[in-house]
Amino acid sequence: MHRKNPISVLVYASLFPTPSPTDPPSFSAHLSKNLVGEVRIETATFYGSLDTIEARYPGLNYAYAPHRKRLGRFPYHKKLFEAFDRLGLTESEIQGFCRWEGTLWARERYERDEGVKVRDTTGVEIGEWIDRRRLRQSARSKGINVKTDIEVEIEEVSMSAHAPESRAVDTEMRDDDDDDEEEDDDTSDEETGSVGYELNQRLLRAAALREQGAIVPMDPEWEQYLKEAQERGELNIDATREALRRITSRLNPIDGSA
Repeated sequence: MHRKNPISVLVYASLFPTPSPTDPPSFSAHLSKNLVGEVRIETATFYGSLDTIEARYPGLNYAYAPHRKRLGRFPYHKKLFEAFDRLGLTESEIQGFCRWEGTLWARERYERDEGVKVRDTTGVEIGEWIDRRRLRQSARSKGINVKTDIEVEIEEVSMSAHAPESRAVDTEMRDDDDDDEEEDDDTSDEETGSVGYELNQRLLRAAALREQGAIVPMDPEWEQYLKEAQERGELNIDATREALRRITSRLNPIDGSA
């Protein structure tokens, strides 16, 4: 972009639209009085001293966002960058305009004149950035336990690892329970069949004796059964007694009247 007025005039007018007697009369005066001092402070603060070539030629790029952030902490540089933005200066215009101590232009001129390359050690101690989110995703896809997710993964592994054993234990327990139930059923059937048959035979014999006129007391097992049935609420004792009275009266009129 070709501008009618020099950039230095445009920047100065943007910085000092109505100059006061205390303001610098030109941008060059403003540079010497304010800007260079801020560059030296920033350089000494950043490198610690000016003993190295890199510190004497820091190569500050006024179009580079990190360098602008560093210099933008100072009031005059902050206003300078705001003027660049208001004027809409391009990167090439900024590089052609910013030609003073500490800038990228000064470093490149030194390298050209001396035939050397200034090694930039800024950020050397900072390792390459690694996106650990992708590492976790790739680790999960490969089945590797990630430390940040170790609690969830251990829970899942433990469940899957012990699932066959749990199923085996459950199967064995169910088999044991089935065996126990079968044994209980067999035992119950045997007990019910044997006791019921013997009790039935005894009751029949007692009824036959009563028909012959003999006095036969109530069978103890039959009496115990009636008692337990009454306690469980499975027996209407009044109806049972009435039925027993009728049977006893019919089979043994003497015992029934008694």
